[in-house]
Amino acid sequence: MAQAELSAELTQNITESTTGIAGFWNKIKRWPLISIIVLTLLILTALFANVIAPHSPLTAIPDYTILAPAWEEAKLVSVQDLPLVAAIDGDFVNLSVAEAAEQYNVTIAPEIRGDAKAIREAFKEQADVRANVMELATVTEVRQIDAGEDAPWTPVNLNILAAAEQYGVEMSLEQIADPLYGGIVAEESFEKQAGLEIKVQDAAIPRPVLTSVAEAAERYGVVIPPDQMRNEEAINDAFLQQANLRSKVRIPTTSYLLGGDNIGRDLLSRLIHGARVSLVVVSIALSSGLLIGVSMGLVAGWFGGLIDEVIMRVTDIWLGLPFILVAIVVVIAIGQTFIILIGLLALLSWTPFVRNVRGEVLSLKTRDYVSLAQVAGASTFRIMVWHLLPGVINTVIVIATLRVGQLILTEAILSFLGAGIPPPTPAWGAMVNDGRVYIEDAWWISFFPGFCIFLVVMSLNFLGDWMRDRFDPRLRQL
Repeated sequence: MAQAELSAELTQNITESTTGIAGFWNKIKRWPLISIIVLTLLILTALFANVIAPHSPLTAIPDYTILAPAWEEAKLVSVQDLPLVAAIDGDFVNLSVAEAAEQYNVTIAPEIRGDAKAIREAFKEQADVRANVMELATVTEVRQIDAGEDAPWTPVNLNILAAAEQYGVEMSLEQIADPLYGGIVAEESFEKQAGLEIKVQDAAIPRPVLTSVAEAAERYGVVIPPDQMRNEEAINDAFLQQANLRSKVRIPTTSYLLGGDNIGRDLLSRLIHGARVSLVVVSIALSSGLLIGVSMGLVAGWFGGLIDEVIMRVTDIWLGLPFILVAIVVVIAIGQTFIILIGLLALLSWTPFVRNVRGEVLSLKTRDYVSLAQVAGASTFRIMVWHLLPGVINTVIVIATLRVGQLILTEAILSFLGAGIPPPTPAWGAMVNDGRVYIEDAWWISFFPGFCIFLVVMSLNFLGDWMRDRFDPRLRQL
């Protein structure tokens, strides 16, 4: 009776495991097609990243491409003490110095261009208006250059675009506005094409040219109550909270399918190049760990005795170390480089191979064909390579497949913590961290790289489980 009840319960459990959500989940795990498709796409993406990526993963393209007049230091003029960011009752506000001077027939001498105090005095003396010369602070890039004391213009007097036009230097707008590398590109371009040594001033990076707060609010979808239109602090808060203008985050568009990150770089392009970086780093690390682990497992299983004991105790000690903490300490002490990261991941990946290969070798070395090889005078190296290694290759393949997913996840964790792939190289973990601050307003910055990590790791785990079921005869019988 008890056996009958047990059989009925077992039958019910088996039926439940093959139907419903559990059954669907088991079918996915045992059906490798989805995993193979995902991993094939990952490999193709890594191989052809330069062709597939629609934009550069390192170049940030600002929303605005309007640059300030050539001779003014990205400043605006607010007339009659009206708030800088409001256009009310037809008064001219948010004008550049050049536009305001033309509007009020004020002559700005070359020697005072860029001098806010002198400009205010000129407006007062010549037009009897109170002009408030203020710095811009919202969204885009106006980089200015300083050619030094011997330059034919006043230092920090020309922006890059105007200076390039004046001296016949050819640069694309993307290169000029790029917040990461625009300065380097500009300096090299001026030196090569015009023989001029210039210096890009970082202080002049975030500067837009807007006509009024109404126009800016309409462009960025910011709602400002009418009673707050004269309150500069309230207007600034509205732009920062509703449009996040302090960063250069891009919303998804037809040109930027997945949007942009916190400094305007195309997220899709960074995901594509991040796949290549992760695959290369993990492949090298896994190959190194596999070579170390399989070699140590063969030696430990074949020789046994003291050698086996030493190798296994070292393995146990290594498994007990907190790897993430050790990796962070190493990066702080030595530095953050690709070689350091690959070395750390390689040292993490060898231990599973040692244990499993050793166990297989302990069983294989008692087989008749191994004994016959010894009697025939085969060397130890030949026996390991030609007789033992083929017997453990299935186990090695399964472990390697499962280990790839773990290494990708570990690399992402290290990059998230700032101890992984050095910036500005795209890394999925670092991209998740970049969007952490903007998770409420720009969720896509963290979501898409996080989803890629999840999809790849799950696919590798499913594929590893399927391969284990196929290669292990004991599981195959079940």
